[in-house]
Amino acid sequence: MATTIMDVLGYFPGGAHALARSSSLSAAAGYDGEDRVSALPDHLLRNIVSRLPAADAARTASLASRWRYLWRSTPLVLRDADVPRAAVARVLANHPGPFRAVTLARCRFAYHERMLAQWPRLLASKGVEDLVLVNNVSDPSADTLTLPADIFRCASLQRLFLGFWTFPNTAVLPRGPDVFPDLRELSMFATTMTDGDLDYMLACTPSLETLALIFNLTPDRVHLRSKSLRCVLLWCSMVEEGVVVVDAPLLERLILFEGPPGPDAGQVKVRIFGAPKLRVLGYLEPRIHQLQIGDKVIKPNTRASPSTMVPGVKILALKVNFGVSKEVKMMGSFLGCFPNVETLHVQSVVADEPTGQHLSKFWKEVCRVDCIKSHVKTVCLHQFRGDQSEFEFIKFIGRSAQKLEALLVVLTQEKFALPDVVNELMCKLGDHTRVSWACKDGVLVVLGPTLRTVWKWSFQKASDLTLDDPFES
Repeated sequence: MATTIMDVLGYFPGGAHALARSSSLSAAAGYDGEDRVSALPDHLLRNIVSRLPAADAARTASLASRWRYLWRSTPLVLRDADVPRAAVARVLANHPGPFRAVTLARCRFAYHERMLAQWPRLLASKGVEDLVLVNNVSDPSADTLTLPADIFRCASLQRLFLGFWTFPNTAVLPRGPDVFPDLRELSMFATTMTDGDLDYMLACTPSLETLALIFNLTPDRVHLRSKSLRCVLLWCSMVEEGVVVVDAPLLERLILFEGPPGPDAGQVKVRIFGAPKLRVLGYLEPRIHQLQIGDKVIKPNTRASPSTMVPGVKILALKVNFGVSKEVKMMGSFLGCFPNVETLHVQSVVADEPTGQHLSKFWKEVCRVDCIKSHVKTVCLHQFRGDQSEFEFIKFIGRSAQKLEALLVVLTQEKFALPDVVNELMCKLGDHTRVSWACKDGVLVVLGPTLRTVWKWSFQKASDLTLDDPFES
């Protein structure tokens, strides 16, 4: 819901009342006639105006003579959804700047070439800090427009979100840390770019902390070389040749959500060479991802060793089909690479082949996994349907996890909608955990699905570094 001027001024004593003429309020109960808002210093009034939608901010000029010039002397906050379309160009041209935050997401730039040429220049000249620039296309599958090169003159940017664009030829653009010296967040939605374009952006953003590629078909590979990156998010992006963490000394979070679709999709390589502070990783999928630690490719029979471990990871998320032997065995090898995991999320995928006793035998004979035995405190099994293969995994956790404090089992929507099925699953889960539970203080919690389905799990939450565990429901 958009904030109105009355919402903002309501936080200040007497603010909403003081905006009206005292003559109209003289009879109001409890009104003492004092104009408290006018007593506020100019810098605080500008702060108030800057928090309003652009249309409301401009209207404050009619409140009183003191407010007349506040809007023009206040850093601009503009969302094109808050003003008539015809007024956007006028606001951008008439406000002297600086521009604090500008969102342009309703314009189909293919029909407005003059705007596409003028607006980036205005944004650059007036010091825009936070920019959302989305080309409102009617057909997302059609060829997209080329991003105007003048965007790369916006050296004042701190946050940039691009949607439905094709990158220009970055080989001819200025290069180096002075292009975007203060940019901290970069998100690109359905934006076409080459491998070299991404390398260019990383080379031009010495302060970049968060990189998000959302619904992107390109680039083919992501090589992460950055001294500042803390979070990288690949959200429904192809990246067919893989992700390589070459040199990212501050990287804390690598989120991989939904790789290439379809059973015939090739494997995506995830290579981790230099990420000493990596703490959160997922979703790794045995079906999709080929994991490589240093020079060692992790295979189903890979034995854990110091050269195949990433010791900093505390929160790990996996997506596995418990009914497929190859995936289950690959999962065991993945777990061996992260010896200090404390929170393990596993999303169960619908089985494509019959469950066999060979999987039960595998969990009984699986090689010792350090993180399960000595470190894991919380295991959350998402999308639980009650398949025998899922119960075998639960028995393995209960039998092996000596530090386990909580086993959380989240049922699917379909199972949770049937009370008799829920009761049956709870009884069966209770029987399994009572028989073998390595940690006597551990608790089993059965949960229903939250309103947040996996598709509602937003990329904003996944990249929010203030959240300790982005995989929590």
